[in-house]
Amino acid sequence: MTQRFAISVDWDDYGHPIGNVPALDDCTATGRDMEEMLDRLEEEVRLQLIDRGEIGGDIELVCYDIWIV
Repeated sequence: MTQRFAISVDWDDYGHPIGNVPALDDCTATGRDMEEMLDRLEEEVRLQLIDRGEIGGDIELVCYDIWIV
């Protein structure tokens, strides 16, 4: 079963993307580019789900809010 999480993406002052999963408290990640940020954010989601005992399948991150600078 695939668990889907909507994410919000913004950019910091250095142009690095910052991803946030509003459905999970304090679930954010940053990277030098979108690919690195998404990898880190997916790992953060996995860790939070493991802590809750809710992991059980694939994770899909779905962008719903991207700010273009």
